[in-house]
Amino acid sequence: MGLAGTALFGLQSREPSGPGKPGGKGRPAAPGLAWSTVVNVIRSIPHLKSAYEYCREIVKRSAGNFFLAFQLLPRTKRYGIYAVYAFCRAADDAVDELPEPSLRRAALTLVKRALERVYRGNPKTPMELALADTVGRYRLTKRYFDDLILGMEGDIGPVALNTIDELDEYCYRAAGTVGLLCIEIFGVAGEQAKRYAVSLGRALQLTNVIRDLRADAIRGRVYVPRELLEAHGVTVEDIAHGRRSSHVETLVRALIALAEAAYEEAERLLPRGAARKLLTSEAMRRVYHALLAKIEEDPQRVLTHRVRLTPWRKAGEVLTAITVIR
Repeated sequence: MGLAGTALFGLQSREPSGPGKPGGKGRPAAPGLAWSTVVNVIRSIPHLKSAYEYCREIVKRSAGNFFLAFQLLPRTKRYGIYAVYAFCRAADDAVDELPEPSLRRAALTLVKRALERVYRGNPKTPMELALADTVGRYRLTKRYFDDLILGMEGDIGPVALNTIDELDEYCYRAAGTVGLLCIEIFGVAGEQAKRYAVSLGRALQLTNVIRDLRADAIRGRVYVPRELLEAHGVTVEDIAHGRRSSHVETLVRALIALAEAAYEEAERLLPRGAARKLLTSEAMRRVYHALLAKIEEDPQRVLTHRVRLTPWRKAGEVLTAITVIR
């Protein structure tokens, strides 16, 4: 199990140390318990700072495309994002790194218990401590975490989607939920902002689906809906075995069109008055859109290797976002 998983499940034996940060308030964590009181207690714990640093290390090792964009945030919000991402990474590791469905299910049960401890103000591990502080500071909506975990439960065994609506639901649970948590940390509210976050999450996740098409199929996870496979005359075996054909190319291009539509919708829904607060999200939109464009140059390359952007190209997209928004 990866660093994130060991941190979440309390398997990390090193005791964190370092000064915490006082202040702040939030909403009730549980009936009869004042969350503001819990938050003040949490921030008086001397290990809080190193708990956040531990989350930062997880993000630095595993975030890839995200880590650079996170650097655009003010420090406090950045570390809040680290805590959320590290928790999501740990939960994802529970499904991806364990070999048997029974073990994955047991691990996700531990994830749920950890989340309940966080929202009750009773964190036990460094990761839970950082997340509890972030939840209280930004009043993060628990339902988004619950929906995220529900999506991960769908990955415990083989995945076979039937319709595009099911694909959209998968994208919401896998990425839209994270986007909604992020905008709460960014301090952007309103229905348009929520729709923006969900649309951008859909675009990013569809890009992931396309990039990891063959790798997921080999693992028994087919996120391409059956209706699309049948419409283009492609089988799961064609994808898993990396069989190039005009049918596969048209299928991938159809998925690219879905992703492009999501990127366009996210751009249209961007709350212009809050664009600066959403700079990190816009940087990620540009990085992932550039990745999609690279895939589109030769759609069938996803059958042979994982398509990547160079670090310089990623940095260029981030700088472009800064220039456009600021």
